[in-house]
Amino acid sequence: MTSYLVLTPPGGPERDHRSTIVLPDRFSWLALLFPWIWLLAKRLWLAAVAVVVLQLGTGWLMQLPGLETAGWLAGLAINLLVALEGRHYYSEHLIRRGWSLDAVISADSRAGAEDIYFTTLRRAEDKSLPPSAEWAVQAPTAVPTGWRPALGLFDHEGGR
Repeated sequence: MTSYLVLTPPGGPERDHRSTIVLPDRFSWLALLFPWIWLLAKRLWLAAVAVVVLQLGTGWLMQLPGLETAGWLAGLAINLLVALEGRHYYSEHLIRRGWSLDAVISADSRAGAEDIYFTTLRRAEDKSLPPSAEWAVQAPTAVPTGWRPALGLFDHEGGR
């Protein structure tokens, strides 16, 4: 099962939730094969520039005699890092821009995660309050002076 992050836009979601993002928190094959292009597609400009510079450095390292394997392994490590952590970095980027993390859902597929999320939303919106009883609408009785109602062992309103 995969974890899916549900991100809602700044200012709250629209009524139809068209801009709500359901983001899988898993490995990305596209980010492994084309890391800086994947980062550019997600509008992570600074990370894309850093990956391009690092890949150029690993390419230069592979040209040096005796360091071909080290350069190749460093390039692979960069690609793996983007593939494993790229989606997390993207979600953190959205949260910094004002998006809010609304839910984390475990599901087999994105459609399943969307079903779970939107089904629980509908239940919360459709839930109506029960009709009030006659005793609830009566005028409140006078409270004795110095007495404050409390539900727990301690009164958290500040003393006596």
